[in-house]
Formats: sequence, structure tokens, C-alpha cells
Amino acid sequence: MSEPRSTHAARGVSRVRRVLAHAEELVAERRDRGACEARVPFLREVIPPAGVGAEIGVFKGRFSPVLLRETRAVQLHLIDPWYLLTPEWHWGRGDRSTVNALRRILGRFRPEIEAGTVVVHIGDDREVLARFPDATFDWVYLDSSHAYEHTRQELAILRRKVKPGGLIAGDDWRPAPAHPHHGVFRAVQELVSEPGWALIHADEQTLQWAVRLPGPG
Repeated sequence: MSEPRSTHAARGVSRVRRVLAHAEELVAERRDRGACEARVPFLREVIPPAGVGAEIGVFKGRFSPVLLRETRAVQLHLIDPWYLLTPEWHWGRGDRSTVNALRRILGRFRPEIEAGTVVVHIGDDREVLARFPDATFDWVYLDSSHAYEHTRQELAILRRKVKPGGLIAGDDWRPAPAHPHHGVFRAVQELVSEPGWALIHADEQTLQWAVRLPGPG
């Protein structure tokens, strides 16, 4: 018995949507790759090589290979909630499936994951970070919610989890109070107002920033 025309048509529409989504994802990936590579001078300037690092807010993992390559990290922790946050992101371009994003990341980094060079953590970054021993990281790159309260809580945890003299760096340096991601700027400025903390890089053009913790560095 042949399938109903409506079912056949629905399958055809579904295939077309998958093809279009895949094409859109390829375009988005090429565009994002250029934006990630533009951060290379910043990484080379501020991130010490051959350390233990973490990327907080991995999204589709487009920046992760650049981080690993440029920092030559002995271990890189990738931390993101992915599907625990939502089945699909409501921002960004291309394929918005969080499961698909995680699947691609696991495939791309399979050799490094098996070797222990890359470690993937699925969960709220504040809960994940809290489980690490103090002074674990030489550096952390922060690119998560960009909300003030979330960022403030992240920094409060990271001040213990990053080694003395280590670095907390990140994206979305937005000094304008009206910008929706201004919370990062506000939380970081509060942090560096404390004795011993130093804002060593802040660029409104590239949106990159970096803070050095008190202590030897």
C-alpha cells in the first residue's frame, strides 16, 4: 500500500527544510570562523601558553579549536548547558539544535577527548565550576549569558578556581549602559575595583577583555 499523499508531501517538506538548514549552517560557520580568527592577536597577547584553561559558554564550539590551537593548552575544559538549557537556541544563525551542536563538538574533538586534552562538561557553568578544586585554571575565557547577575556570580566563583596571578578573559566588552550585554562590563568593573585586581586588556572594537588575579603572574 502506498503512503498517503499528505505524508509523502510532509516528508518532502521536511527534507527541504533539513537541506536549507544545513546550507544556512555552513554559511554561518564560515562567517563565524572569520570572527573567531580575528581574536587570535588577543589570545596571543594575553593567554599564557601550555596551561590549563576553560571556555565557559561554548555554543557551537566554533571558537574552541582556535582556543586550543593558540593557547596550546595541556587541558581545555569546555563548559556549556547545551540541551539542559533548551532544545534549540533562540539566537544565532544556522542550525539552532543544542543536541546537534554538542554532537558536532564531540565528533570534532574526539581524539583530544579520548586523550584527555579536551574535557566536555554539560551543565550550568556555576555548578560545574564549583566542583573544581580551587586554583585549577591558569586562565578562563568567559562567553556565556552576558547578564550582569550571572556574570557576577561566575566571577565570584572564578576568583577561587583560577590560580593566583592567573587570567579571566572574555567577550562582549560593552561600556554603553543601554546595550543588552552591558552586564559583563559592569560586573568586571566591580571586580577590578578591588585591591590587587588588574584590567590588563579592554577593547570596544574587538569586544575582548582580560583581568589578572592578584598574586604572582
